[in-house]
Amino acid sequence: MRKEAYLTQEFIAEMERKYFRERKMEKIMGKLAILGVDMQRHFLKPEGVAYLPSSQELLRGVKNFYTFAKESGIKIILTRHCHAGNNLARWWGDEMNCDDKSTEIVDEIKKFGDEIIEKNTYSAFIGTNLEAKLREEGIGGIIITGVMTHLCCETTARDAFNRGFSVVFPIDGTLTQNAELHECSLRAISHGFGVTPTLSYLMKYLRKI
Repeated sequence: MRKEAYLTQEFIAEMERKYFRERKMEKIMGKLAILGVDMQRHFLKPEGVAYLPSSQELLRGVKNFYTFAKESGIKIILTRHCHAGNNLARWWGDEMNCDDKSTEIVDEIKKFGDEIIEKNTYSAFIGTNLEAKLREEGIGGIIITGVMTHLCCETTARDAFNRGFSVVFPIDGTLTQNAELHECSLRAISHGFGVTPTLSYLMKYLRKI
């Protein structure tokens, strides 16, 4: 699978034009929390095995958004992905161990997390207490950020929707290997189960509610 640096302002603008429907913002219900999916060295640092070329662009935008969220009192939950001996390990032919430095959440993101949940498959809901935590705090919707767009982020978005949560999936809040994979996720999510604004639009929206 090819990798490319694609998270440009031109790409973001094109995706917004094609897949963001402002009227869908009215579908968002209840208190919102942010989910930062797998923002780990494995994906976001040049030495990482699965390094994503647009990592710096993602981190720049997400850090700005998380700073705003902290100032606004919005809860931020981070996930850390590790897998060994399960279906993902068989599929990818590798293991990601939680005692390995490469699976650590990058420092510039970790400092924003109110808590960290460890997971071992694509969905942040399977085998974790994420749903219980959201219910306990009266959270009705999640804003999904992180990596990878078409794997853990999209799977978690689908799972959240099926569990009754509103889903916000910012165009420039997630990252994957290339523009084609990213767009495929945005197309599916915007059609069936989530709203896809930009991070800048979302901050303006959240300031009003």
